[in-house]
Amino acid sequence: MDNPLIDRINKTFKNKKLTWCGNFLTVGDPDQELEKGVCYDFTFQINKIKPMISIGNWTDFALVDVTLYVKEDTILGRLVSGEYSKIFSGDNTELIRFYPLKNNTAKKIRENLKLVSDLDVVVESIKPILVKNDKIVETIMEQRTNRSVIRDIIRNILFEVKNDMKTKRRVHIGEYDFGLDESVDVILSVNTFNKNVEPSQYLKPLDVEGYWDDELNVLEIEIDLEKNIGKNVIYDLIGELNDVVTHEVEHIKQTKHGYEFPDKKYKRKINYYKQPHEIEAQIAGFKRKAKLQGRPVEDVIRDFFEKRKEMLNISDKVIDRMVLLLLSQII
Repeated sequence: MDNPLIDRINKTFKNKKLTWCGNFLTVGDPDQELEKGVCYDFTFQINKIKPMISIGNWTDFALVDVTLYVKEDTILGRLVSGEYSKIFSGDNTELIRFYPLKNNTAKKIRENLKLVSDLDVVVESIKPILVKNDKIVETIMEQRTNRSVIRDIIRNILFEVKNDMKTKRRVHIGEYDFGLDESVDVILSVNTFNKNVEPSQYLKPLDVEGYWDDELNVLEIEIDLEKNIGKNVIYDLIGELNDVVTHEVEHIKQTKHGYEFPDKKYKRKINYYKQPHEIEAQIAGFKRKAKLQGRPVEDVIRDFFEKRKEMLNISDKVIDRMVLLLLSQII
């Protein structure tokens, strides 16, 4: 089987959730009765195809990685959240025991693959993801990892910008691991905006924008500074970078969890900010900036839209509604 076919199968099943109901615990476990009838949603991706002996014959096996969506209030949910950690691999994110779970998810995958192939299935790994009220919950380990990576990115960007605040350039900041199949390249663009063409389309004296390309695994940060700006802008730059980088990292996490971003154009620019995935990212960025600066998150949200009032062509009433919308989504 060639790689293009594997890619097509993976694309077909990337966001297709399968369900298995049963007991993940091994026989004889004292808590085993508590998990009878619990159901788990999961997705899978083929890692590679490997010929193996099965009942005396050579058979092509799909070696797959499973993503398991675990409700927080289940026994497995408590295990995933860190109550017990010996069942996980070194990074505390991958389930390495519970053979009934591996065998039964493999069976479900095999049944679904019959529609497109004759592959048998071996589940190589199961990565559990916590779910609460149908929303994905970051584990403590993931939170620490992401915070550390965000700090590294911001520190490296600041070092580059403080050394030269005037030159127009595009710089590769580095590669960073967010738990995707491959690392993310971070690109910094400085002073690349053509300020003579559309002066109303960028913020003065400092504008920071972020763009996440989920197909290329590239995170681009763009910083535009007014011509004679001084280093007294660094405090504001740090706040903006914490907002923007955290915002884009939320999009990276959405990609990791299988979200497909809609390709939709809006006549009213403000409607872009009302999309569920955008609201989730905005809240993450605003909360980080508010914590960093010791400000109420409501002030940070209002300040964001006030600065873009002309650019978005919105009224004070629209800003009030956006502030209430975002505040209502903060848990």
